Amino acid sequence: MCKIIAVANQKGGVAKTTSVRNMAYSLGELGKRVLAVDFDPQANLTASFVDDSTSVHTTIADVMNKAMDEEELPNKVEYIHSHGKVDFIPSSIHLSVVEANLRMEMGSEKLLSNILEPLRDDYDFILIDTNPSLGPLTINALSAADSVIIPINPEYYATMGLTDLTKTILKIRKRMYLSTEK
Repeated sequence: MCKIIAVANQKGGVAKTTSVRNMAYSLGELGKRVLAVDFDPQANLTASFVDDSTSVHTTIADVMNKAMDEEELPNKVEYIHSHGKVDFIPSSIHLSVVEANLRMEMGSEKLLSNILEPLRDDYDFILIDTNPSLGPLTINALSAADSVIIPINPEYYATMGLTDLTKTILKIRKRMYLSTEK
Protein backbone atom coordinates (compact mmCIF):
# COMPACT_ATOMS: atom_id res chain seq x y z
CA MET A 1 0.00 0.00 0.00
CA CYS A 2 1.27 3.45 -0.92
CA LYS A 3 2.30 5.82 1.84
CA ILE A 4 2.13 9.57 1.20
CA ILE A 5 4.66 11.53 3.25
CA ALA A 6 4.78 15.32 3.40
CA VAL A 7 8.04 16.97 4.42
CA ALA A 8 6.97 20.24 5.98
CA ASN A 9 8.16 23.12 8.09
CA GLN A 10 7.14 26.76 7.74
CA LYS A 11 10.77 27.73 8.24
CA GLY A 12 13.02 27.80 5.21
CA GLY A 13 16.49 26.32 5.03
CA VAL A 14 15.82 23.29 7.22
CA ALA A 15 16.53 20.68 4.49
CA LYS A 16 13.00 19.86 3.32
CA THR A 17 14.00 19.59 -0.34
CA THR A 18 17.24 17.78 0.43
CA SER A 19 15.35 15.32 2.63
CA VAL A 20 12.79 14.58 -0.08
CA ARG A 21 15.47 14.13 -2.74
CA ASN A 22 17.61 11.85 -0.57
CA MET A 23 14.65 9.77 0.62
CA ALA A 24 13.39 9.42 -2.96
CA TYR A 25 16.76 8.22 -4.22
CA SER A 26 17.31 5.90 -1.26
CA LEU A 27 13.88 4.32 -1.56
CA GLY A 28 14.38 3.96 -5.32
CA GLU A 29 17.69 2.18 -4.72
CA LEU A 30 15.85 -0.19 -2.37
CA GLY A 31 13.55 -1.12 -5.24
CA LYS A 32 10.57 0.93 -4.10
CA ARG A 33 8.39 2.76 -6.61
CA VAL A 34 8.71 6.44 -5.64
CA LEU A 35 7.01 9.64 -6.76
CA ALA A 36 8.43 12.95 -5.53
CA VAL A 37 6.11 15.95 -5.76
CA ASP A 38 7.67 19.41 -5.86
CA PHE A 39 4.96 21.44 -4.14
CA ASP A 40 7.06 24.56 -3.66
CA PRO A 41 6.93 27.53 -6.09
CA GLN A 42 10.70 27.89 -5.70
CA ALA A 43 10.95 24.60 -7.65
CA ASN A 44 14.30 23.61 -6.15
CA LEU A 45 13.42 19.91 -6.16
CA THR A 46 12.53 20.21 -9.84
CA ALA A 47 15.85 21.90 -10.54
CA SER A 48 17.63 19.01 -8.84
CA PHE A 49 15.92 16.49 -11.15
CA VAL A 50 15.88 18.40 -14.44
CA ASP A 51 18.97 19.44 -16.34
CA ASP A 52 19.12 22.62 -18.41
CA SER A 53 18.44 20.78 -21.68
CA THR A 54 15.13 19.33 -20.48
CA SER A 55 11.99 21.39 -20.86
CA VAL A 56 9.04 20.84 -18.58
CA HIS A 57 5.69 21.78 -20.05
CA THR A 58 3.16 20.60 -17.47
CA THR A 59 3.78 21.16 -13.77
CA ILE A 60 1.84 20.60 -10.57
CA ALA A 61 0.61 24.19 -10.96
CA ASP A 62 -1.10 23.26 -14.24
CA VAL A 63 -2.65 20.15 -12.70
CA MET A 64 -3.87 22.11 -9.66
CA ASN A 65 -5.40 24.77 -11.93
CA LYS A 66 -7.29 22.09 -13.85
CA ALA A 67 -8.51 20.59 -10.57
CA MET A 68 -9.66 24.00 -9.29
CA ASP A 69 -11.53 24.64 -12.54
CA GLU A 70 -13.05 21.14 -12.32
CA GLU A 71 -11.57 20.28 -15.71
CA GLU A 72 -10.28 16.88 -16.74
CA LEU A 73 -6.75 16.40 -15.48
CA PRO A 74 -3.99 15.87 -18.03
CA ASN A 75 -2.81 12.34 -18.66
CA LYS A 76 -0.23 11.47 -16.02
CA VAL A 77 2.49 10.95 -18.66
CA GLU A 78 2.21 14.69 -19.36
CA TYR A 79 3.19 15.73 -15.84
CA ILE A 80 5.03 12.79 -14.27
CA HIS A 81 8.69 12.62 -15.28
CA SER A 82 11.38 10.09 -14.50
CA HIS A 83 14.89 10.65 -13.23
CA GLY A 84 16.68 7.36 -12.72
CA LYS A 85 14.64 5.23 -10.35
CA VAL A 86 12.49 8.14 -9.19
CA ASP A 87 9.40 9.64 -10.78
CA PHE A 88 8.60 13.27 -10.02
CA ILE A 89 6.00 15.94 -10.62
CA PRO A 90 7.76 19.24 -11.32
CA SER A 91 6.87 22.66 -10.00
CA SER A 92 7.28 26.21 -11.22
CA ILE A 93 6.86 29.77 -10.00
CA HIS A 94 3.27 29.56 -11.29
CA LEU A 95 2.43 27.53 -8.20
CA SER A 96 2.48 30.80 -6.25
CA VAL A 97 -0.49 31.98 -8.38
CA VAL A 98 -2.25 28.72 -7.55
CA GLU A 99 -1.62 29.39 -3.86
CA ALA A 100 -3.23 32.82 -4.14
CA ASN A 101 -6.24 31.31 -5.91
CA LEU A 102 -6.57 28.55 -3.31
CA ARG A 103 -7.27 31.22 -0.70
CA MET A 104 -10.48 32.07 -2.58
CA GLU A 105 -11.60 28.49 -3.24
CA MET A 106 -14.04 26.87 -0.86
CA GLY A 107 -12.98 23.37 0.18
CA SER A 108 -9.67 23.65 -1.63
CA GLU A 109 -7.62 21.86 1.04
CA LYS A 110 -8.25 18.46 -0.58
CA LEU A 111 -7.24 19.31 -4.18
CA LEU A 112 -3.77 17.76 -3.96
CA SER A 113 -5.19 14.73 -2.21
CA ASN A 114 -7.68 14.24 -5.05
CA ILE A 115 -4.85 14.48 -7.59
CA LEU A 116 -2.59 12.01 -5.78
CA GLU A 117 -5.23 9.46 -4.77
CA PRO A 118 -5.45 7.79 -8.23
CA LEU A 119 -1.63 7.53 -8.30
CA ARG A 120 -1.43 5.42 -5.12
CA ASP A 121 -1.66 2.16 -7.07
CA ASP A 122 1.45 3.07 -9.07
CA TYR A 123 3.77 3.81 -6.14
CA ASP A 124 4.98 2.53 -2.80
CA PHE A 125 5.81 6.06 -1.62
CA ILE A 126 4.74 9.54 -2.64
CA LEU A 127 6.93 12.23 -1.09
CA ILE A 128 5.77 15.85 -1.05
CA ASP A 129 8.26 18.71 -0.75
CA THR A 130 6.45 21.74 0.68
CA ASN A 131 7.14 25.46 0.66
CA PRO A 132 8.29 27.34 3.78
CA SER A 133 4.92 28.60 5.02
CA LEU A 134 1.70 27.39 6.61
CA GLY A 135 -0.43 28.61 3.70
CA PRO A 136 -2.88 26.80 1.42
CA LEU A 137 -0.19 24.77 -0.37
CA THR A 138 1.20 23.30 2.83
CA ILE A 139 -2.31 22.64 4.14
CA ASN A 140 -3.05 20.76 0.89
CA ALA A 141 0.10 18.70 1.34
CA LEU A 142 -0.71 17.94 4.98
CA SER A 143 -4.28 16.98 4.03
CA ALA A 144 -2.98 14.57 1.37
CA ALA A 145 -0.33 12.98 3.59
CA ASP A 146 -0.57 9.84 5.66
CA SER A 147 2.38 11.09 7.72
CA VAL A 148 4.61 14.12 8.07
CA ILE A 149 8.34 14.51 8.48
CA ILE A 150 9.35 17.82 10.04
CA PRO A 151 13.03 18.65 9.55
CA ILE A 152 14.16 21.17 12.13
CA ASN A 153 17.28 23.02 13.19
CA PRO A 154 17.82 22.87 16.96
CA GLU A 155 17.38 26.57 17.64
CA TYR A 156 14.87 28.58 19.65
CA TYR A 157 12.76 30.11 16.86
CA ALA A 158 12.64 26.84 14.95
CA THR A 159 11.21 25.04 17.97
CA MET A 160 8.59 27.78 18.39
CA GLY A 161 7.51 27.17 14.78
CA LEU A 162 7.35 23.44 15.43
CA THR A 163 4.60 24.03 17.98
CA ASP A 164 2.53 25.99 15.45
CA LEU A 165 3.01 23.35 12.76
CA THR A 166 2.08 20.53 15.14
CA LYS A 167 -1.14 22.35 16.12
CA THR A 168 -1.99 22.82 12.43
CA ILE A 169 -1.39 19.13 11.66
CA LEU A 170 -3.59 18.05 14.57
CA LYS A 171 -6.34 20.46 13.50
CA ILE A 172 -6.26 19.15 9.92
CA ARG A 173 -6.36 15.53 11.12
CA LYS A 174 -9.30 16.27 13.42
CA ARG A 175 -11.29 17.99 10.66
CA MET A 176 -10.53 15.25 8.16
CA TYR A 177 -11.59 12.59 10.67
CA LEU A 178 -14.83 14.44 11.37
CA SER A 179 -15.57 14.82 7.63
CA THR A 180 -15.13 11.06 7.05
CA GLU A 181 -17.57 10.19 9.85
CA LYS A 182 -20.49 11.89 8.07
